[in-house]
Amino acid sequence: MATGIFADISLGGTLGVTFLGVCVSSMLYGVTCLQTFSYYRSAKAKSDGHILHALVAALLIFDSAHQAIVIHAVYNYLVIDFANPFKVITVVWSVPTEIVLNAILALILNVVPRFLTFRLLQLSKRYSLPIIAGVLSLANFGTNLTYAIRGYPFKNIFEAEVALRTQGIAGLSISVATEFFISLSLAYFLHSRRTGLRKSNDIITKLIMLTITTGMLTTLFNVADLIAYVTAHNNLYVLFFNFMLGKLYANALLTSLNSREYVLGIAGDSRAASDHETLKLPRTGYSSRSGQSSRTTDTGRGGPPGIHVQMERFVALDSGAETSTKVSDIAVAV
Repeated sequence: MATGIFADISLGGTLGVTFLGVCVSSMLYGVTCLQTFSYYRSAKAKSDGHILHALVAALLIFDSAHQAIVIHAVYNYLVIDFANPFKVITVVWSVPTEIVLNAILALILNVVPRFLTFRLLQLSKRYSLPIIAGVLSLANFGTNLTYAIRGYPFKNIFEAEVALRTQGIAGLSISVATEFFISLSLAYFLHSRRTGLRKSNDIITKLIMLTITTGMLTTLFNVADLIAYVTAHNNLYVLFFNFMLGKLYANALLTSLNSREYVLGIAGDSRAASDHETLKLPRTGYSSRSGQSSRTTDTGRGGPPGIHVQMERFVALDSGAETSTKVSDIAVAV
């Protein structure tokens, strides 16, 4: 009987990938802890205020809970229910709970004030784009929360996937659209801030790279999660990517906070060494054919004039005031 039930189920594609998922998730959780420690030790954190401090602490708490839930799920499958093939297909309560925590971490990153949607408003100076990003983020949270709640009553994890397939695909598709829209919008409006000056352009380029590496990484994992959910019907590859999504959301937010000092350091160097450009033209002068007259623009001297044109360019960067264009504000957006 057991042979007939599990004929199409791969041990490596179920328990194997969940084990690998918790291993990689544990590594990323260590990065979350290190980034949180680095944030509270940074000079910039001292001026952030209690609300942001509490928000980072809440982020660590949610991510710690997410890691504990992931470990609980895999421990049940691999230890408590070891050698019980019927338990491989059961829904452990921690699996849908993990989906809820992923949705919460994504909501913190995208919607909470001072983060991505708020930064999109500061950069674009338009309300329409942040509203679209906010609606997508809330829709993502709602669909994933509903999916998880509906998944609790199921006993068979593969039956749950089949019954909730439409909603699951919709939720993952909205997640992909949300992350892609916010990352692309931030990169576009950062690029529009380019001034043509080398130093300031270097800063903007680094901010765009931070936006791409943090935002697009979560987008790629959401795409992989969606592909696994649609194609791997009798496997649990979807859990492998799900276990890491929460960590990627947390680290994207912490990276944006911890990168501010790095970007402000570049800005300080730009202020200290403002761009100069000197253009020297060759000495010019002419005389009449007969040599009886000569023309010069040098007052007080009779020789041919020397023309020296100096052009200076300065990059004005805000060092601490709360303005919409200061580098620290833009740095938080990536």
